Amino acid sequence: MSIYSVISKRIGWDKDTKVSIPSIEEAKDLHNNVMVHQRVDAFEKVFRIHRFAPTPDGGEDSVAMGYIHDAYMNGQGFFK
Repeated sequence: MSIYSVISKRIGWDKDTKVSIPSIEEAKDLHNNVMVHQRVDAFEKVFRIHRFAPTPDGGEDSVAMGYIHDAYMNGQGFFK
């Protein structure tokens, strides 16, 4: 089973799970840890945010979620 599948099963699909959109700095840090260092723990955080965070309403939330989305999409390639 791939790392991606293990993480997906671990975080589940509970619709009541709430995750906040991170700050831009935190999103950049997670992005860097996934893209450069290929850290599994960072990808798990990105995956959880991508799956459960609310839709951004513009501004800084949209910028932060852009980093998260990019890290999630590229991280799939590293961990599938």
